[in-house]
Amino acid sequence: MSLRGFIVRRTIYIIPVMLGITLMNFTLINISPGDPVIIRIGLIQCQTIECYNSAYNKEAIEMGLLDKDLYTVPWFERYVDFVNNLLHFDFGRSWYYQQAGQGMPISQIIADRAVYTITLNILSFIFSLVLATAIGVVSATRQNSIWDRSLTVAMLLGYSMPLFWLAKLLMLMSFYMFKFTGVANKDAFETPLILNGSFYKYLILPTLALTLGGLVFMARLVRSQLLEILRQDYVTTAKAKGLDRRAVIYKHAFRNGLLPIVTIIGNSLPGLLAGSVMVERVFGWPGLGTVFLEGALFRDYPLMMATNTIFPFLFLVARLLTDITYVFIDPRIKY
Repeated sequence: MSLRGFIVRRTIYIIPVMLGITLMNFTLINISPGDPVIIRIGLIQCQTIECYNSAYNKEAIEMGLLDKDLYTVPWFERYVDFVNNLLHFDFGRSWYYQQAGQGMPISQIIADRAVYTITLNILSFIFSLVLATAIGVVSATRQNSIWDRSLTVAMLLGYSMPLFWLAKLLMLMSFYMFKFTGVANKDAFETPLILNGSFYKYLILPTLALTLGGLVFMARLVRSQLLEILRQDYVTTAKAKGLDRRAVIYKHAFRNGLLPIVTIIGNSLPGLLAGSVMVERVFGWPGLGTVFLEGALFRDYPLMMATNTIFPFLFLVARLLTDITYVFIDPRIKY
């Protein structure tokens, strides 16, 4: 099978997988405890039960949970409506975020917030990848040295830390050293962002937290893969022929160890978005992670479905791109 045929087949496979994911997410969200209508109406001032019931029914109808005859709309019927809207690239309107007396379009919320999460994740991914490669190569080529032992201990400590706790530690260290907590304020997000110095200042700590969180696992992987490759016979042969040490490591050993590394990198890209949920919450960063968390806290079903659809879709696309990358790394792979 040609590479083009493989891409077409894998792209078609994404459709039934996404249908299964959305159906499972929609079902779990709707059977989870908690009444989104009560959360939305909040502390409404009503002196009688009739007043409260009237307010409740009005909000439930607006949210699509009741029809005009006050009958409950079946969850499967609402799921069909969700899929139909999704095919038209419409995620519906938020129940929590309001604008001009009605829910904001979720597509608009995502478009407004995506720039913050994308900027944060791209920077942290690039830094993590570069540093992980350097640390992994140094550890593998100087096995059992003081550098290798020190980096191994540091990586183990970092791997055992929850990301939100690491973010809190960075915040605490920054406060004691520079009197700067890194918690963003409104001034940091005034447009245009590229000319806003406060934006870059408040970007430092969340980027550092995500970088350290992703760095540890990738560095350990690079080290273990490179150590395994360096023990292969063809590497010993290359050394015996008198090739330069750098050529042996980077031309022969490192490239042959890239396949599992590319796999982990491809799978970790959507994971960065998931990890940014906690980091954004700690530093008050108004990205998609904050939107996802607020949607879950306030039982905003349309917003929860949007985020629970986007993250799996990104994961499937990342897997597809990873498989395509294999061909360019290892010419022996055929589809």
